[in-house]
Amino acid sequence: MERLSDRLLAYLQSAVGRDVNLRDIRAFLQIEPGSKDDQNLRTQMSTTMITRKIVKPSGRNDGVYKVLIPVEPVKWWNGDIQEPLNFRFPRCYEDDTEFGIEDCVEVFAGDLILIKGVSNYGKTAIALSLLGENLGLFPDIARLMGSEYTAADGKISPKFRRRMNRMNWVKWMTDDNKPRFELLPVGSDYEDYIKADCLNAIDWISLPGEYYLIDRVMKAIKDRVGSGIVIPVLQKNRNREWAEGGERAERYADVVLSVDPYGERESLLTLGRVKAPKGKATGRAWAFDIVDYGANLHQIREVVKCPKCWGRGYTGSTNNYKKCDVCQGKKFVDKG
Repeated sequence: MERLSDRLLAYLQSAVGRDVNLRDIRAFLQIEPGSKDDQNLRTQMSTTMITRKIVKPSGRNDGVYKVLIPVEPVKWWNGDIQEPLNFRFPRCYEDDTEFGIEDCVEVFAGDLILIKGVSNYGKTAIALSLLGENLGLFPDIARLMGSEYTAADGKISPKFRRRMNRMNWVKWMTDDNKPRFELLPVGSDYEDYIKADCLNAIDWISLPGEYYLIDRVMKAIKDRVGSGIVIPVLQKNRNREWAEGGERAERYADVVLSVDPYGERESLLTLGRVKAPKGKATGRAWAFDIVDYGANLHQIREVVKCPKCWGRGYTGSTNNYKKCDVCQGKKFVDKG
């Protein structure tokens, strides 16, 4: 006759990752409450199965256990050493200026490149430029997700069409007139529409009232992208460091690009978290302008913290603040 421990183990293996309770286990194994087998069951669950790391107490109710997912050691010494991708960051083809982020950042298959920024200061321009620069990086066509790119009737937004036409440095179609990326009108459940092993851009992620879930969403989309790249975009408020969702939004990011106002009409791109830097990366910043009605970047140049006000934008004492006459309150000056 099959032992109770073997029957219990078979039941638990069918419930991996879920909560189980003694009442349901008794019913499945046909055990009478208070019987000798019931006492054996309690001992098995409270001692043996916990020691073997098959279950753990749920912490919610007595007699409820979470069945753990089996984990095997990874043979980290096997396999090829992964080389960085030839990933290109945005540039301006009109005046031949560029960020040069390729020189200080390495991007690998499976990376998540997060863009966070203030509304109307270039988040979409950066995201679409990254898409355009890297359309040929993977064999399969890229995927762009965004609910604002389509009108209420489901048709393509005229603003989006105009923007794409003005990005005339990108070859959006193949020689046989096939699109090089697909557009999905997705406004929720973003992780379910990630296309594995290719370039994905999400402009932008919205979780109204549920931004406490942002780290789960970021992990899910990163897990789904496989050996591809995913570029999610998040909104952030002016003069705030973090995007909606706070610090947790960046937990799974490999590169973070922050877009903020710079002076009265320009924008500032700052490198945040970088998991694979080549020399100094985090904290480097570039000013740029946006032209062609938001379609293209212009006059990109690196900036550094103002040497007079040390990046505060003002000088003087607490009771006598004055706008810094070197940076004009911008906190940065062009790098010499």
